[in-house]
Amino acid sequence: MIPRNRQVIVALDPKGRAVVKRDMELIREILLAVQNRTDLTPRPLTLEGHDEVVVGRHIEMLSEAGLIDGPLSTRVSQPYDVVLIKDLSWEGHDFIAALVNKGVWSKIKQSYSAAELAGLPLSVLKEVGIGLLKEWAKSKVGLGAGTIGSITSTP
Repeated sequence: MIPRNRQVIVALDPKGRAVVKRDMELIREILLAVQNRTDLTPRPLTLEGHDEVVVGRHIEMLSEAGLIDGPLSTRVSQPYDVVLIKDLSWEGHDFIAALVNKGVWSKIKQSYSAAELAGLPLSVLKEVGIGLLKEWAKSKVGLGAGTIGSITSTP
């Protein structure tokens, strides 16, 4: 829902879809909301405090990127394809695993401005997030540079 004192202008591309700037914080919120669902019933997702057209277009982009599963429904009355979200894809689970870690997400947000985040390809952000998560996971079990040789194999 849009507060009364704000106006949202939505541009449409030649296919009639909403044109938005990627908002990585919103993408994280969407993926977390999908991850926290308690059932697999395909349905649209709304997020309080966000314009439904902007959320809808981000969900459409996440579907195109292969991060969420669910059938697309094209409606002439809406400037985006409606994705009836069922769940995260395997790639979506991997991506949110990195971004759900508050230390990883904080490090990313400290390192990049919102504009830089929006401009990063999703694959690069995923690689950076998973790289940071790997560092964190290794540190939790005492693995650092040069310690990998201390693990022995048990028959």
